[in-house]
Amino acid sequence: MQAKPGTTGQCGCGRSPTGKCCGWHALTEEEYKIEKDEYELAQYRSQAEELWFSGGSCTGGKPE
Repeated sequence: MQAKPGTTGQCGCGRSPTGKCCGWHALTEEEYKIEKDEYELAQYRSQAEELWFSGGSCTGGKPE
């Protein structure tokens, strides 16, 4: 895959969750699915941790 001028580091395969090349273009379909699932789980955990430690609420601010 060849980058267009001025787009160095950007993903051209459409697999990158960030838009920046992370090497996922070289993965098989099965490897890609595993990496994508792991990435999405890490993002979910990060968001949940942020809510938990920031004092936010996953119940939309409803009193307990």
